[in-house]
Amino acid sequence: MGVARRGPATVVRVERHRLIALLTGKGSADAMCRNALDRGADFTITDGALPASHYARIYDRRERHCRQRGIATLSFRQGVERLHDATDQPVRLGWVKVTDPDHHFQLFFTDDLSAVVACIGIGQRLRHSNETTGQD
Repeated sequence: MGVARRGPATVVRVERHRLIALLTGKGSADAMCRNALDRGADFTITDGALPASHYARIYDRRERHCRQRGIATLSFRQGVERLHDATDQPVRLGWVKVTDPDHHFQLFFTDDLSAVVACIGIGQRLRHSNETTGQD
């Protein structure tokens, strides 16, 4: 089971196989996140939820920031659109930290943990070239 502490947030215990089964999206972030979890990556899911629209506004700004800074992302724009579509649906956060390749996956779950609303991959290294950011 994955668990971590991040400030005062409490965490929820979820079986790894259940989390892997929830990542059903077709995007590259879902696929890479599933693969990382299958290989034993650490994960955390927080207790408590906020409206999806709250996260949509925050991650819309973060997506622009990543694009402007040349930070590689996976399924970021699609994830933000899914959060916008979910409007006031309660969403809880989770994350998966992967070291090879060096990515952080931000997960957004329905409050009852029955589905993944969005999965976003964020590269942890600043890109120093004019290559595209790997968005899909």
